[in-house]
Amino acid sequence: MPKGFRRHAASSRRSTPPLDRHAADVLMALRGPVEHLLTAGLRRAARRRPEIFDRLDGFQDALFVLAPDDWPVVFELRPCAGRGVVRVVRATAPMAGTARIRGPLTALLGLFDGSIDADAAFFSRSIRVEGDVQAVMALHNALEAAELTLADLLGLPAPARGMANASLSRLLRGLAARTARASA
Repeated sequence: MPKGFRRHAASSRRSTPPLDRHAADVLMALRGPVEHLLTAGLRRAARRRPEIFDRLDGFQDALFVLAPDDWPVVFELRPCAGRGVVRVVRATAPMAGTARIRGPLTALLGLFDGSIDADAAFFSRSIRVEGDVQAVMALHNALEAAELTLADLLGLPAPARGMANASLSRLLRGLAARTARASA
């Protein structure tokens, strides 16, 4: 067998397509600011509304892995009230979490801001849950009580929230429509 063929055959067996690897490299290079922004938003929510984290019961220290199907990275969320943290990790990295929630990024974001009905998304298989379902239910109850918006998740100040929420919602609808067209 010619040497070039073997190299080509080996490259076709990679677990991550080259474009996804490059996208993951870019996202990992930007992870510091993203982690800081999301962690700050999580901790700000804990300061403003500590009762929300009480709804997590015994799952405040749980590790939730939010895995967008259409992204080469996942988000690890450990609520821990005022000490909460969000990390960005390559989707191919081995990880053990309390629960993993999978689905399109637009659906996962919709779960956080309440624009998507979690029960309907679960039963329609838009999102999939692996691991401790009781932990996911506790997170769902906390998010429902929080009534967060995307601007809250990003920690935007009150005057900019309305405009940011409208813009982010429009962006997410566009992304969801593009994803639907691509999968059709």
